[in-house]
Amino acid sequence: MNRVPLLCIAGGGTGGHVMPALALADAARARWPQLNVSFIGAERGLEAKILPERGEQVQLLVMHGVKGAGLLQRLRVLLWELPQAVMSIRRSWQAERPDLLVGVGGYASISGVAAALLSRVPVVLYEQNAMPGLVNRTLARFSRCMMLGFDAASHKLGGRVRRVVTGNVVRQTIMATRWQAHVPPRLLVLGGSQGAMALNQTVPEACCLLAREGRSFEVTHIVGKDKGVLQRVDTIYAEADITAEVLPFCEDMAAFYASGNLMVARAGAMSVGEAACVGMPTLFVPLPHAADDHQRHNAQTLAHAGAAVVLDQQTLDAESLAAQIEEHLFHPDKLAQMSQAAIAIAPYSAQQKQLDVLSAYLPTMDADGDTNGDQTAEVGA
Repeated sequence: MNRVPLLCIAGGGTGGHVMPALALADAARARWPQLNVSFIGAERGLEAKILPERGEQVQLLVMHGVKGAGLLQRLRVLLWELPQAVMSIRRSWQAERPDLLVGVGGYASISGVAAALLSRVPVVLYEQNAMPGLVNRTLARFSRCMMLGFDAASHKLGGRVRRVVTGNVVRQTIMATRWQAHVPPRLLVLGGSQGAMALNQTVPEACCLLAREGRSFEVTHIVGKDKGVLQRVDTIYAEADITAEVLPFCEDMAAFYASGNLMVARAGAMSVGEAACVGMPTLFVPLPHAADDHQRHNAQTLAHAGAAVVLDQQTLDAESLAAQIEEHLFHPDKLAQMSQAAIAIAPYSAQQKQLDVLSAYLPTMDADGDTNGDQTAEVGA
């Protein structure tokens, strides 16, 4: 019995890094059932909660961010935390070194990549956003290949960086969902896993304006986990006599997408990818303070295809948002055209493309679980 290959995925911090990492891990296990997968993350990141709850093998590091930090914290991270983290990772690999490390972004990714380079472990980077993040831009030159969630990201990397535009993996239940018109029309509001204050305030006010004009429609609004916000938003809809379902979060996102005619949403990489696969016409309101304005770049990939509209939060108010909702929600033909435009550029083959990249660096396994040798051929862009 040959040794079972080990894939290590490093990075996290936010859902935008953690969820794609989990999707990649699940896809790899489905294709290679005997593959072992481990994770490297930060104690302060979302992965510290999600990965142990899933029973994943994870090494959590003491890591702080440096972007926007003072000089003292930057020195502490670079001169103490980073070297300590790298040594800790390499010690954990003494018993078994991974065959491949995939860096998904976030500060824990830096430590993982550094440890991999010192240990002569191949490195593949995975950039989910249309604007590559600082960590991946910095580490790109040291990687064998970079997997890109959006084609637009390819133009923002140096010419020497080897890249493959794979798209972002979307859950199968969502991939199987398709947009359809409903009567009365239903507006979906998605602010991300933590909700979005601007959307929680502006969307209900805009809906009230439309209701006063005699427009008939329904709303499903995911507000985040703040109970006070949930009660306030629910009250606004109720007082305007708008049929609305106000939720802290949604377990069944496929059903959420299937119920809507039009969505108002932030523009995280996964939300954009899911909207494309479903064919959901969307009014994107990018988070204005997102690193490198990456949400705007994500949203523009669908907007340029005619599948979405990008709105500026800085100038957005109830009146202007109501006008945009009015212009789209009550026009099925326009929504149908936007839906088809989204589907035309959706990343349906993302999982296959990502696994094809990994297979170039992982020993593959036959039906009995035995490895059949180490493949080292690189995957072209």
